[in-house]
Amino acid sequence: AIAVTIVDAKISKQVILLRRLCDPSTADTASTAVSSMEALARMLPGCSSTSEVMGLEGAAAAAYFPALGELMPTDLRFTTRSRQPPQDLVNSGLSFLYTVLLGECVTALYAAGLDPAFGLLHSDKDRRPSLALDLQEEFRPLIVDQVVAEAARQGRLRVEHARTEGGGVLLTKAGRAALLDGYERRMLRRTRGALPDFTGTWRRHLYRQAQRLAATIMNPTTPWTGLAWRP
Repeated sequence: AIAVTIVDAKISKQVILLRRLCDPSTADTASTAVSSMEALARMLPGCSSTSEVMGLEGAAAAAYFPALGELMPTDLRFTTRSRQPPQDLVNSGLSFLYTVLLGECVTALYAAGLDPAFGLLHSDKDRRPSLALDLQEEFRPLIVDQVVAEAARQGRLRVEHARTEGGGVLLTKAGRAALLDGYERRMLRRTRGALPDFTGTWRRHLYRQAQRLAATIMNPTTPWTGLAWRP
């Protein structure tokens, strides 16, 4: 049940971001992706295993990332999510900040008294911080995808921030600095209404979500919900 909620929270925020970023020239691309993703999200309650949940998450990602790529400036567009190594500048930026965010999720889980290795959605068989990956899911579009998209669209992430190495595309020092600056400003932005009776920065919300996850794990009758994000 928690795995379903985690993926539903992630997909809903991906949908919101596509709607925020599109304009009249890209509305059809975003709308097609959103329709597919919303249909997949409606299938989540019928899942009987985490592998089925992950399958729907993967299908939603397959619709989401090409649409996100089309919403980038012409010289930074991409067609699919690539990693290990990333094949373009935007994917390199996403991978870089996902790693930064994952580190914060690990710390938040330790602070909440949880072991980051034992996942609810992600497998805990390969020595990954699987529970941190679970916690990270809804924050990927909420924090990282928005920061990278804004940096690209506002000219703070540019083609000269890319360097080719090992068959992939990596960020230059200036590119990393630009994204880290945007990431930190985003994490320090205060918000209200994302959780009932709770106000603070997005970083505080990350730690609060870790605490809420711990409460649900210890007492399954306590519901865990994703953060609200205004469309």
